[in-house]
Amino acid sequence: MNFRFPQRLIEPPWLYVWLLLCVALIGLSIWFLVPTPPKKLVMTTGIERGLYYRFGEQLSKELAKEGIQLEVLSSAGSVENIERLSQPSSGVQIALLQGGVGQPSEHSQISALSAVFDEQVWVFYRRQAFKTPITKLTELQGQRVSVGPVGSGTRALSQQLLGLNGIDINKSDTGIIFKDLNAVDTLKALKTNQIDVAILISAPQAPIILEYLRAPELAVMSFDQADAYAIRLPFLKKVSVPRGVINLAEDIPKRDLTILATPTALVVSEEIHPALITPLMRSAESAITQLGLLQKEGEFPSALGFAWPHNEDAKHYLKTGPSFLHRHLPFWSVVWIDRAIRIGLPLLAILLPLFNYLPVLIRLRVEARTSALYKRLRQLEDKLQKDKAYNWRQELDQIYEQASKLRVPKKYAVNVYELRMYIEMVAKNLGQI
Repeated sequence: MNFRFPQRLIEPPWLYVWLLLCVALIGLSIWFLVPTPPKKLVMTTGIERGLYYRFGEQLSKELAKEGIQLEVLSSAGSVENIERLSQPSSGVQIALLQGGVGQPSEHSQISALSAVFDEQVWVFYRRQAFKTPITKLTELQGQRVSVGPVGSGTRALSQQLLGLNGIDINKSDTGIIFKDLNAVDTLKALKTNQIDVAILISAPQAPIILEYLRAPELAVMSFDQADAYAIRLPFLKKVSVPRGVINLAEDIPKRDLTILATPTALVVSEEIHPALITPLMRSAESAITQLGLLQKEGEFPSALGFAWPHNEDAKHYLKTGPSFLHRHLPFWSVVWIDRAIRIGLPLLAILLPLFNYLPVLIRLRVEARTSALYKRLRQLEDKLQKDKAYNWRQELDQIYEQASKLRVPKKYAVNVYELRMYIEMVAKNLGQI
């Protein structure tokens, strides 16, 4: 048995229905093909008792309010963080990087969201190892100095600072014994007289730095040449630390200090979903308020202080703040609305021209169907011209029946009426032959 597709299903208004269904199907296909932002991120920071790790934990708490889980990993520091970001297999999308560490030209997959806080350069030393307070790095001759573990930003910056003073930490003939200890092991080594000096990079509110500052046998170097360092290494800045500012009750520090500071950038890999930039920026702002010692109100987040390419979405956020939707709706609601807009606009661009052309297509369809019946009538007339005895009645009835069953929009009903009138006129003329 032959199946015939119902004619009315390819005529208005069903034609419009089919068109909308096709567009909806395309939209749904795109919807499922466009990936949604992941609900879990991985961040690499620093040692567990350091400021980087503490910032990561605070950022994790803020992101949890947005429905995003952040796994915080400890690391040796900025150099290792760059290595992790550069390896997609590590699963790391976010990191903190110390200013002056890494070459952006060698790591094009990394971009910065903003500078989030300053880290200070601390040079701690055992009081008994020096006759007078030290103020210059050249006074470290003959001492045992910890410059941070391999892979840390501390070691990278220590190498630059000492290099400006003609000291190469990779050479053994400098008159200085260099150790590659982390901050925790360095503190133990200082207290047990295994080393004499430690160079650390961290903010004073980091728990480990507070332990150093509280140790009575340790002193902090005040940089007499701070202005010169800031000129030679532009990412550095001179910082004044007033007596007692860190802890008034304990009088920490016990004298005014002049030290150096370098900004820390919150960076991401190219693998991160663009929709996650806004919640990251908003959460970072909240996390920064917990780390405000020695920095001015409103100073961070900042678009200054880093050499990494600035992420465009983060740059827009710093200029305008969160969008209207992000200010008034939960993050995941905004994600679904944003996806609907991103998919709906292209579909609308496709749909509108189709609706403009649809009346033309309908008119052509009506004209084609009526023209086909007119052609049959002409062919019938030609047959009678050649054969006067041809039985035309049955064929004319078939043509009239088809014309009677034509379904067209009301706008084109006159075309069908004219066709029927012409058929009746032909029948009348043929009946007179």
